[in-house]
Amino acid sequence: EQEKLFTSDVSHELRTPVAVILSQCEYASQPDATQDDRREALASIRTQANRMSGLLSGLLTLARADQNRLPLRRERILLNDLAAIVCEEQQDLADSRKISLHLKADPDLWADADESMMIRLLINLISNAIRYGREGGNVWIRLTGTETEIQGHIKDDGIGIPKDQLELIWNRFYQVDPARTGGTNAGPGKEGGYGLGLPLVKWIVTAHRGTVSVSSQPGKGSVFSFRFPRFCPGPSEERSTAS
Repeated sequence: EQEKLFTSDVSHELRTPVAVILSQCEYASQPDATQDDRREALASIRTQANRMSGLLSGLLTLARADQNRLPLRRERILLNDLAAIVCEEQQDLADSRKISLHLKADPDLWADADESMMIRLLINLISNAIRYGREGGNVWIRLTGTETEIQGHIKDDGIGIPKDQLELIWNRFYQVDPARTGGTNAGPGKEGGYGLGLPLVKWIVTAHRGTVSVSSQPGKGSVFSFRFPRFCPGPSEERSTAS
């Protein structure tokens, strides 16, 4: 049943961009189409092709994770610096919705973690907060650490999530507000806007032997929280986690 639902969801997500591309090709091929018409059609085709590329990239990443073919490349990273870089990268998206980003991170948040995965984790959570945040509102990013653990909280003051949907948001392709998809995809993660970002967030945190959770009130916003150990497990633990 899950496989049938997954196939249906993928088909649904791809149907619209493919239809737009075909119609724009037909429009641009008309004998009376002007140069401006063709440029406009090409711009639309490029937008939809980028959307499909982002969707397929997210699907490929999750497929590799399912098959244990997405190994972690742990190294010593400074998470507070990564958070600052991601916030700067997400600033244009925040500005487009007049949302203010507030980053507060403890200094020297060194951790043994996969840098590229940590970037995707932060991009997906922060862009998600912006996407579903209140226009003209705020997003707060808080990172803290102890000797053994790092904790993160991403809070927005947006539309929130109904209580009966809190567990469903971790399912692939599930979105609280399906009307607000695409168009706001940003950053190398490219999972946001397709219902793939949060499933990947959960996999990343779990792969780092951590946990992720969400609390929310409709109309008041949501808080996504994660925690994971700062230090790399031993070889035997690493093999156990991969299996």
